Amino acid sequence: MVTRESVYVPAEQRAKLGTALIWMGVLAWVPFIVMRTVGYTPSLLWFLPIHLLGVVGGSRMRSAARKEIGVIKRKKTTLRTIGHSLIFFGILVWVPYFYLKLFTQTPVVVTQFLPVHLLFVLSGITLLVISSLLKRKEL
Repeated sequence: MVTRESVYVPAEQRAKLGTALIWMGVLAWVPFIVMRTVGYTPSLLWFLPIHLLGVVGGSRMRSAARKEIGVIKRKKTTLRTIGHSLIFFGILVWVPYFYLKLFTQTPVVVTQFLPVHLLFVLSGITLLVISSLLKRKEL
């Protein structure tokens, strides 16, 4: 007789899986960059969904797991606020890109927006890491 069992993944493992998904989403661009370097022109449509599912899905999974574990939210500092704001604005860079591309049919290239996206997101992540290291130093 086959019984239906519920599979429960502990929150600690889901937090680790969320982090792994984030890295998978970020590293999805490595093959794209390698292909572009050697002369191929791969479509973004193969890599963007993997990137978005990994980064967005992984961060939501990790956040929910941390909340379930009871990890205390970090105190909001100026550095963390600026870091999160930079990441937010780095994501918002794509709004004009998609507006121009989809609604106005203007020919735009990803390379006009990607450097700004990376600058804001990587700067924001750097500030979050610095804030985290400073917090550890205090403890």
